[in-house]
Amino acid sequence: MSTPTTTVSLHVDPACPWAWLTSRWLAEVEKVRPVRVVTHLLDLAEINRGKEAEDRLERSHSAGERALRVLVLVQRELGADTMARVYTEIGEAYHERSEPLGELSTLRSAVQAAGLDPSLADRALDDESTYEELLALHRKACEVDCFGVPTLQIEDSAPIFGPVVDRRVTGEEAGELWDHTAWLIEHGFFFELKRTRTHKAQIGRYRVTTAA
Repeated sequence: MSTPTTTVSLHVDPACPWAWLTSRWLAEVEKVRPVRVVTHLLDLAEINRGKEAEDRLERSHSAGERALRVLVLVQRELGADTMARVYTEIGEAYHERSEPLGELSTLRSAVQAAGLDPSLADRALDDESTYEELLALHRKACEVDCFGVPTLQIEDSAPIFGPVVDRRVTGEEAGELWDHTAWLIEHGFFFELKRTRTHKAQIGRYRVTTAA
């Protein structure tokens, strides 16, 4: 008898390096466990709107909204699986190669790398309805207590923030982390586990910045 597939919802914002690494971990989990990941969008700019924030964060969140609008149009026209593929290409461009997230050239290249017409990025940013749809998706996520990224939900469980990992977790190690994480999420009495963060995410753009 085959093991039933577990559906996992993952909320991301392309500006967030921690959500990026969690998404890469779950992509590995799909290879070693009967898990199917469905990607959803959350707007960090909207969460932090009106709050005092560093200029650096405001610029990052603004760029993230541009990328999110592209993802919204991809999802509208081609579905969630294709949107997740474009999210992956945007992440590789921004987080790993340090290409500017909000630049149209970056977004066009990511869309093309995902096998789509690059003009889709232009259409997304020219269409104001992609922003309105983004806010609607954001509000829907907040209604189920999604307050940041990465956020996971297993089937109909209550969402939980995390796990936050500082590097790509691969192979059976990814599967083992999933086993422990799934147990915690599925037991409603658990709600928080945290330690002090001592360094940045191990992604390419931070290494590029350091080298410069």
